[in-house]
Amino acid sequence: MQPLRLHILSDVHLEFGNWSRPRLRDIDCDVHILAGDIGVGLQGLDWALKSCDRPTIYVMGNHEFYGQRTVEALWDKARAKVAGTPVHLLENEAVVIDGVRFLGATLWTDFGLNGALHQDAMMRNIGELMTDYARIRIGRRPSERVCARPCTTLAWHERSAAFLDAALPTERAESDKTEAGCKLGPTVVVTHHAPLARSLLKEPPYDVTDTAYASCLDDLVVRADLWVHGHTHVRVDYTVKDACGHKTRVVSNPRGYVGVEPVATFDPKWVIEVGR
Repeated sequence: MQPLRLHILSDVHLEFGNWSRPRLRDIDCDVHILAGDIGVGLQGLDWALKSCDRPTIYVMGNHEFYGQRTVEALWDKARAKVAGTPVHLLENEAVVIDGVRFLGATLWTDFGLNGALHQDAMMRNIGELMTDYARIRIGRRPSERVCARPCTTLAWHERSAAFLDAALPTERAESDKTEAGCKLGPTVVVTHHAPLARSLLKEPPYDVTDTAYASCLDDLVVRADLWVHGHTHVRVDYTVKDACGHKTRVVSNPRGYVGVEPVATFDPKWVIEVGR
């Protein structure tokens, strides 16, 4: 069976500038992967629905929630918009496309890059430094609407990490086993926030703001075949190994803030393959 060809994009930030070329329909791929911060609100989903003519994996980034009435209200509108379309909006959910299993989540961070002893201090300071905590509101009823806090996004992180832990094979060899009579096949994880500090291309100790960009999820990463993320505005392509030598590829391909701070290494046509 031929490998599945994945077109990788993140952090398109349509709020800073429209997408012109290439047309997504002209990309030679089987699946588009949009790893968050495609636009603000429903802007990215509207673009995906208009531009993509094949299966598309979409996870929300932090910017999708900026300036919206509430997180919950945006999710309601987004899910209604993509229902019955080729766009798979995943939040702690999975979908299988042509024998490849995709797990998706925003995967907010755990603020633990500098170790558990420093987590509380990082959370106390990050609330004043990250725009997320001034622009993202939560609450179902008007009387309950407040800005999200670090403890809010930590709870979201823990929910996503628990989902991934349950969904990923405990050993890479398990991807060759069957589940309810079906081969599991390779697993691709798509998140907005980075799963490893290595994606920051920095050395420790990490700044307070760094802890809102990546976590240290080594034990989860090595259980996937491929991990696609965004958020860092740094293009990466590296591999990590588990104790048995099995490799996981970690990639990101962000466009950045067009006209303000674009990512110089961004490749709008970047397609990679995952075996089946």
